[in-house]
Amino acid sequence: MNIILTGILIVVLTPLSLFAVSLSATAATAAEIEVAILLAPKQRSSYAKIFRQFSKETGIKVTTVARTDTEYKAYLPLWLLERKKTPDIIYWQASKRLFFYAEKGVLQPITELWSENHLDENFSHVKNAVTYRGEIYALPFSYYHWGLFYRKGLIEKYGGVAQTWEDFIAQCEALKKDGITPIGIGTKNSWPAAAWFDYINLRLNGLSFHQQLLDGTISFYDKRLQNVLLEWKKLIDKGFFNKDNKTLSWDGVLPKFYRDRIAFTLIGNFATSKFPERRIEEIGFMPFPKIKNIPLYEEAPMDVFMIARDTKNLKAAERFIKFMARADIQAQHNKELGYLPVNKSAPVGQDPFTQAGNRLLNRADGVTQYFDRDTLPEFAEKAVPLFAEFINSGNLQKITEDLEQTRLEVFFKSNKRQR
Repeated sequence: MNIILTGILIVVLTPLSLFAVSLSATAATAAEIEVAILLAPKQRSSYAKIFRQFSKETGIKVTTVARTDTEYKAYLPLWLLERKKTPDIIYWQASKRLFFYAEKGVLQPITELWSENHLDENFSHVKNAVTYRGEIYALPFSYYHWGLFYRKGLIEKYGGVAQTWEDFIAQCEALKKDGITPIGIGTKNSWPAAAWFDYINLRLNGLSFHQQLLDGTISFYDKRLQNVLLEWKKLIDKGFFNKDNKTLSWDGVLPKFYRDRIAFTLIGNFATSKFPERRIEEIGFMPFPKIKNIPLYEEAPMDVFMIARDTKNLKAAERFIKFMARADIQAQHNKELGYLPVNKSAPVGQDPFTQAGNRLLNRADGVTQYFDRDTLPEFAEKAVPLFAEFINSGNLQKITEDLEQTRLEVFFKSNKRQR
């Protein structure tokens, strides 16, 4: 028996009561989780608000580990692969980027949680993007659409929103003739260029073919892929892209866009967080034009929360996942982010770009995550800069050879060039 003196009060602790105190201390420790998030502009307040609500409802304290894009991608392998100061809950992205870490065995499966909470009812449409070898590894909580943002005044002057690829090219030719750069892009960080490859391939060859390509099973000498590159080359050879793209980040084109020096930019809805309030009424959104008479597939990258295998607070982490799956929480959070909730029962925000994206994805025949999320990281790392280079060179032979060589090296560990 232990006796603790507190002032004049004598507290007698038996072995049983000591055990109870120990359990209480453990529970207090478990009532705290670290959540790692990647912050885009203007997003901090939304995350802070939603985490406060979680803490208020559950009594579990949330400590936020926030990083910007480049920092976050540098920290992620340290947290998960090197197990250095690993947060309990980690924001990441669906499909191959998620599967990379699932394969390493550093994530906690949530398959049982998914089943017990009947998440198929509202998430079945995206389940394949978070399922690896029969286990579910993450909760989708947000996604956003891609498409062409345009200057309303310019496009109205030049014939209105194009419905076909031929009309879009004719419109760009008219803009170029009058000294206006039809398409703005920043390729300083390469990745925006991949959207052009993705969309032309989806419009010409469809989703199944696109997925096979990203799995490394199709040669870049295949006629169907040559047609994609040839179609893209038409835009390049006509000088539709801004010549200074190599010096600009993705948002570096926006000042010229606002001043009607650029008519279109192909980008994700995250760009709207950069639009000044006074400019929003001047900007429109349109789907990527139809090229062939095939089903329409869209880019819709999806954000997820996953639980680290090393978490010391599994029960608290699972409560967080269940909280973030709720329709009301996804609606509230995504309304402030300007994104779309993944939960099918969640209402969508009234922002005009969010509404446009919701209409786009509701009528889509399927979605893809984005080139660098849907393929092996090693392949994306080498292939995406080649797309950026192609926008400036238009060299069909070189990009074909380089992409095919990269495909063989990554997927088949071969140095032989094959046709």
